[in-house]
Amino acid sequence: MIGDDFSGYLDAVTQYGTQFDVVDPSETRPPGVKVADVRRRRGRLTDSRETGVQNLALVEREGVLLWLPAEDVGSPRYGGLRRRARRRGLAGLEVGRVVKEVSVPVLEPNQYLSALADTDQRLNAQCDAGLRTVKVAPDGQSFAATTEGLKASYSKRTLLIVHGTFSSSANILGELAATPNGRAFMRDALKAYSGQVLVFDHPTLSVSPFLNALDLGRRLAGTTGSLDVIAHSRGGLVTQWWLEVFGDALAGTQVRAVLAGAPLRGTHLASPARIQPFLSVLSNIGHYVGQTLNLAAAANPFALASLALLRFFGQRERNRWGLPPIDGIGSRPGTDAAVAVIPGLQGQSAVGNNAELTRLRASTARANVRYYACVADFEPERIGWKLWKVISEFGDRAKDVATDAIFKGANDLVVDTAHMTTLADGRDITEVTQFLGQADVHHCNYFRQNETLKSLRDWFKPLT
Repeated sequence: MIGDDFSGYLDAVTQYGTQFDVVDPSETRPPGVKVADVRRRRGRLTDSRETGVQNLALVEREGVLLWLPAEDVGSPRYGGLRRRARRRGLAGLEVGRVVKEVSVPVLEPNQYLSALADTDQRLNAQCDAGLRTVKVAPDGQSFAATTEGLKASYSKRTLLIVHGTFSSSANILGELAATPNGRAFMRDALKAYSGQVLVFDHPTLSVSPFLNALDLGRRLAGTTGSLDVIAHSRGGLVTQWWLEVFGDALAGTQVRAVLAGAPLRGTHLASPARIQPFLSVLSNIGHYVGQTLNLAAAANPFALASLALLRFFGQRERNRWGLPPIDGIGSRPGTDAAVAVIPGLQGQSAVGNNAELTRLRASTARANVRYYACVADFEPERIGWKLWKVISEFGDRAKDVATDAIFKGANDLVVDTAHMTTLADGRDITEVTQFLGQADVHHCNYFRQNETLKSLRDWFKPLT
C-alpha cells in the first residue's frame, strides 16, 4: 500500500515552490503583487481579485492529495466549510486534513504565453537545446547530453531518444541509468551506434507536439542509413508527427520507433472536462513516483509540474475576461479554452474535436517506418490506493461520481492504455510489450522494467 507520509512532496513544495511563484501565505507576497495591494488577515495573504492572489489548500483524504480553494476547506484558519463549498457539493463529504496552504499569483490573460515559455525553462533549463549527443558521465554510472561530437547530418546507424511532457533528456537518461540492465543497454547502444546516440530536448507546454516535430524534422533532414527512436509519453506524438507528416526527408532511411506510454489518440487527463482534478492528479503522481522510485524532487517532473501549473488555473471573476484563467481550481470550466491556451496540452487532449490529432490520424503509413509500443494498465486499487475514487468525489458535483471519472478504462496513471497503440483508424501498432492488470508498472517507470529493456534489444538488433 502507498504510504501516507507526504513529507517528500511537501519538501518539494517548500524547496521548489518559489521557483514557480508558489509561496506560503504567511511569507512575502508573490512576485508582481504590490505591497500596497496586500492586505493581511490573521497572518495570511487575503484571497482577492484586487491583489491578484489566490490561496489554495493541499488536502489529504484517504491517502490522496487534493488541491482546493483554501476558503472551501475545513482548515483551522477558517473553522469549517464555507457557503461556497456547499454550493459546489462538498459539504456532504469529509474533506480531510489540510497538509499545506499556499498562495499563488493569478495570471492576466496577456501573461499566459510568456509565462508558459518561462515555465518550460524552469521545468527543463535545456528545453531549447534541441539535438545533443549522449556520453557516459564522469561517474561511469550515468549518462549526460552534450554538444560535443554533434554532426550536421547522420548516416549509418543512429539512435534518438525523445522525452515526454514536463520532462527532459536528463530525466529519461536518468531512468535508463536507474538499473543495472538499463546501464548495460545504454553502454551497448553507444557501442552499437558508434557514438551516434542522440537526445532531443524541447519545450512541452508553450509549444505543440506538431511544432516540436517540425523542429526535429528540420534538424534531422537528410539522415540516411538506419534510424532507431525511443520516445516516451508525449514524445511519441512528436515522433509520429515527425515521421509521418515531415517524413519525406527520411525517405531513404529505415526507421524503427518504440513508443512507450504515448498518447497517440490523446489522453483524457488533458481533456477540458478533467482540468479541475488535473493538478491534484499530478501532485499524487509526483508523490507516488518520488516515494516508490526514490526520486529527488529535482528529478521528479510530475512533482515540479504540479507546482508549475498552479498559477495557470487560478481564479478570475466569471466573464470578466472571456478567456482563461478558469473560474477556479475547484470548479469545472465551461469552455475548452482552459486547455487551448496551453498548446502542449491541447495537442494531446483526448476530445473528438481536437483538430491537431484529427489531422495527424489522417496521415498515411510510411513504408520505411516500423512502430513498436510499450503499454501499461496500472491499477492503484491493487495497492490500496483510492486515487480515482477520491479524485472523482471532489468533482464540481460530488454526487456525479460516475461522470467525473477521469479515465473510462485502463490507463497507466497518465495515458489511456487503448490510446497508446492506435496510429489511425484501422492502423494499430501490433508489436507491443504489455504490462496489464498490475500495480507495478506505470507511466513513469517503463524504462526500469527488464521486459522493456529486453524488447528494446530485440527490436533494435543487432545491439551487441
